[in-house]
Amino acid sequence: MPIAPTESVWGALLTGCRIHGNTELAAYAADRVFELGTVSPGMNVLLSNAYAAAGRWEDAAKARKMLRDQGVKKETGLSWVEEGNRVHTFVAGDRYHVRAREIYQKLEELGEEMEKAGYVPDTSFVLRDVDGDEKNQTIRYHSERLAIAFGMITFPPDRPIRIMKNLRVCGDCHTAIKFMSKCSGRVIIVRDNNRFHRFEDGKCSCGDYW
Repeated sequence: MPIAPTESVWGALLTGCRIHGNTELAAYAADRVFELGTVSPGMNVLLSNAYAAAGRWEDAAKARKMLRDQGVKKETGLSWVEEGNRVHTFVAGDRYHVRAREIYQKLEELGEEMEKAGYVPDTSFVLRDVDGDEKNQTIRYHSERLAIAFGMITFPPDRPIRIMKNLRVCGDCHTAIKFMSKCSGRVIIVRDNNRFHRFEDGKCSCGDYW
């Protein structure tokens, strides 16, 4: 480049690396961003996620500390679904819902069908330093999956399941929901903080780019 890359340029590269799964290049970009000094809170979130995906947990912790020093808290991921005049809200690993037992049973049943259909969890989206088994358990109970399972046990088969999420859907959940739609025969519509996704018969309207 004829000019030095700015924070925005590095941020675009980091986002592209996340989409294409290039953790090595993302870590390189993150190192260059750190050389810029103080950056925006959103950039620190990107840095933390990039380092975590690359297994550089100490650097990820430094990025999170910079967020705390700026008085910023990372937003908790929430998913919700409307049933009549009620709104059912879920967080990852949520077991407080009155129908939690049925929801988790549905996820277990669907999970077996998904694995037979070829679904393999991508645990690189678990941005915590935990072992493989815990990563598998963590990622399979993200909030949007709980909300979708609730929709499946609540709404008739011919009714699309509509879910809202306050954060971007992670790459593994996006793949999982495609398998959910294929194995269940349901239409699943998810609105995250970036766009609408319409899942049907194993495909998403976004063409896997969001």
